[in-house]
Amino acid sequence: MPSNTFDEILGLEEKFYDEGYQQGLADGTKAGRIEGRTFGLEKGFEKYVGSGKLYGKSLIWINRTPQFQVRSGEGNSSIKSNSQPLSNDMQATSEILPIFPENHHNQRLAKHLTVLYALVESESLSTENTEEAVSDFDDRFKRAQAKTKIIERMVGEIKEPNVASNVLGNQDGNIEDASLRNIQS
Repeated sequence: MPSNTFDEILGLEEKFYDEGYQQGLADGTKAGRIEGRTFGLEKGFEKYVGSGKLYGKSLIWINRTPQFQVRSGEGNSSIKSNSQPLSNDMQATSEILPIFPENHHNQRLAKHLTVLYALVESESLSTENTEEAVSDFDDRFKRAQAKTKIIERMVGEIKEPNVASNVLGNQDGNIEDASLRNIQS
């Protein structure tokens, strides 16, 4: 019998190792699921905030574009270019914003705005947690970001690269440094 006692003592280390491993595995699995869910919610929220910002920009630009202005006498239910409303939210800001001037870019601008609005409208965005839905959302979001950059350049809300550096004599960015003497030299 003394040999059985020694076998139990010698196997004690392996037994505790196995128990610790199983307990750590269970705790890690639980913590990993909680951390993964939290991380997923944070990233999903960030994506939808970005999408919401682009949606807001699209509404503002649509309200400032002459093709989408409501005709007088028709009420608030139709848009001039497509005769279909894009959103009820657009009516709220139409009185406060300056209208873009009529020029040759307006047809292209209207087309870009229509595509941007279609990409970021929240009713057609899927909130499912499937690989296909997430991939579709990411693709639409990237395309919407690209359209936003195009529209910003068309309406003049973003400066062309290196325009500011050509005007300012030194690169500090101070308004005092931008003078007529620096521009003329």
